[in-house]
Amino acid sequence: MEKTYKLPAITWLKVTDYLHGWLQYELGGGAMVKGQKVICVQHLPGARHLLKMETVDDVTVAPGDAGISMSDTRKNCIEYGLKLDPDTVEKLYGMTKERLKMYVPIECPKLCLTKNGVLRPWTLDVCFSQKQGTALHRLLRQEFWKAVEKFNEEYARRMDGMKYPAVEMIEEFCMETGTSDIHVDALRREWQRRVKRGKDSVNASCSSL
Repeated sequence: MEKTYKLPAITWLKVTDYLHGWLQYELGGGAMVKGQKVICVQHLPGARHLLKMETVDDVTVAPGDAGISMSDTRKNCIEYGLKLDPDTVEKLYGMTKERLKMYVPIECPKLCLTKNGVLRPWTLDVCFSQKQGTALHRLLRQEFWKAVEKFNEEYARRMDGMKYPAVEMIEEFCMETGTSDIHVDALRREWQRRVKRGKDSVNASCSSL
C-alpha cells in the first residue's frame, strides 16, 4: 500500500531552472504538492539560520511582481487566475505559466518570525522575505555546484587518469540527477568558468608566496 504524507508548511521559492532536477533528485522528500516533491533544506549547513529570518505575510502584499517567493495561497490564486485571464495576471503580477514553473515548494519549520519579531505558525499565507529568499537561493546554488564538483571527482576516478571533455561529465551528471539536457551547454560553460577561477585563485596564492 502506498504511503501518504501530511503536507508540511511550505513556501514557493523562485529557483534557477537548471537546479530543479537536482533539487528533486537530491533534496526531494516524501511529500508531494502539485506533482513536485517538497524540497527539504533544513539539514543543509546554514539553512536553519536562514529559515529563522523575518518572513512576510503574503496576503498583505499588494499586487505586483511576485518576487523571489510566494505563499501557497498566492500561488494557488495565480494559478487559478492564469486559467481565467492570463493577460490580467501577467499585467498585475508579472506572472505567466512559464514563469510560474520557476517556483519550487520548500519545506518550512512550524514557526516563522514576523516583521514585528513575533513567532507565529508558518501558515499557507507566509512567504520568504526578499533577503531570506535570496540567501536561500544562494545556498541552494552553492550546494548544487558542490554536488557537481563531487560528481566530477568521482567521474575522474572512473576515467582512471584519462582526459575527458567537461561536457561528457556534465551530460552524465544531468542524466543521473534528472536534470534536463537543455541545460548541458549552460552548465558546461559555468563549470569551466568555476574551474578557471579556482585555478586562477591557486596561481595567485602561489605567486604571492
